[in-house]
Amino acid sequence: MGLVSRMARPKAMNSHELERMITSVFGGGSTSSGVSVSSDSAMRQATVYSCVNTLSRVIGTLPCHLMKTEGRNREKAIDDPLYFLLHDQPNEWMTAPEFWGMCMNHLLMRGNFFVLKNRGLSLTGPVKELIPLAPGIVHEVKQDEKYRLLYTLRYPDGTMTVVPQSQIMHIRGMTINGFMGVNPIQYIRESIALGLASEEFGARYFGTGTHPGGVVEMTGKLSPEGHANLASALTETYSGLGKSHRLMLLQEGMKYQKVGSAPKDSQFVELRKYQKAEIVDIFFGMPLTILSSEDKPPTFASAVQFSINFIVYALMPWLVTIEKAVSRDLIPSAKRKAYYAKFVAQGLQRGSFKEQIDGFSIAIDKEIMNPNECRELLELNPYEGGDIYKTRTSTTKDTGGKNEAGLQE
Repeated sequence: MGLVSRMARPKAMNSHELERMITSVFGGGSTSSGVSVSSDSAMRQATVYSCVNTLSRVIGTLPCHLMKTEGRNREKAIDDPLYFLLHDQPNEWMTAPEFWGMCMNHLLMRGNFFVLKNRGLSLTGPVKELIPLAPGIVHEVKQDEKYRLLYTLRYPDGTMTVVPQSQIMHIRGMTINGFMGVNPIQYIRESIALGLASEEFGARYFGTGTHPGGVVEMTGKLSPEGHANLASALTETYSGLGKSHRLMLLQEGMKYQKVGSAPKDSQFVELRKYQKAEIVDIFFGMPLTILSSEDKPPTFASAVQFSINFIVYALMPWLVTIEKAVSRDLIPSAKRKAYYAKFVAQGLQRGSFKEQIDGFSIAIDKEIMNPNECRELLELNPYEGGDIYKTRTSTTKDTGGKNEAGLQE
């Protein structure tokens, strides 16, 4: 018996299993509109790209701090090596904004963001680099009998390796089984496909359609040469965006009859608006005015509320998800009670300079903040005596002194 005959024969894979495997890697699938949608092709839909681009760029502007608590006080853990990775540069070729923007992109389009923790030669030492894994590198995620996760990585050269949970930072979106995020494209691919189909229809209508569109009718019969000449003349003279709405000149008793429906008659514009609102509001949970204005321009008050809604409903859930995943996967268990990750989103809630100053004045007067804390938010240097809490009624407030009788003031 030869060597080849002793090798295990490959098992046939049915169509459902093949579709499941392809969908798990690339997302999406076939749709009723006839447009195939995957995590990559969905980005060609204008609204999807705008949503992903907006969220990715916004989260890239937010600094991620490693915080340390001591009793009731908390401060930035700047001396911890992990602080630099989260706040400035996770690896040699990426900045923190690029890294967190990529994280948001993967979460929105694939439901999972995988990061390899490079510890150098040690498998238990401090993390020295955070290496994001490209889509398709993580071939499979399994949970063993002890509920530990095992990640099978398949690199472009074909090599495969199994990596334990301790070497991976895994940020997941909505999950059903508890350890893998679901691919959002699988659930909204019909809406995205309809948006792609309407974009293609509009592009073809203005790019290659003959305007006015219809049929040419005549008595008698055209010779093959006359038919070819007529078709060529109509295409050269009236087909294309720059040749739309020209006056059509007919000969030999020909009559033009319009057929089909115009975009206005087929409610093309209304369909485009509906698809945009559906993808933005339902899938991404973002106010539509974040991307563009609606038919009626918003007032100042409504625009402020829309910005608040964007932070609360679209951005904050993702920030909390990422923060908790960083604490779980990057901070050692012995330090988790005192250390945590925190994105600073207060900058998105700032109004005009006058509103900021008015707010700081109230915070100082109510002894919520001291002047130097307000100056730090404005990126101004502190001044001597600015750490003392001041009010309008009292010059200063002693933070811990006692009076001559020994009583706490």
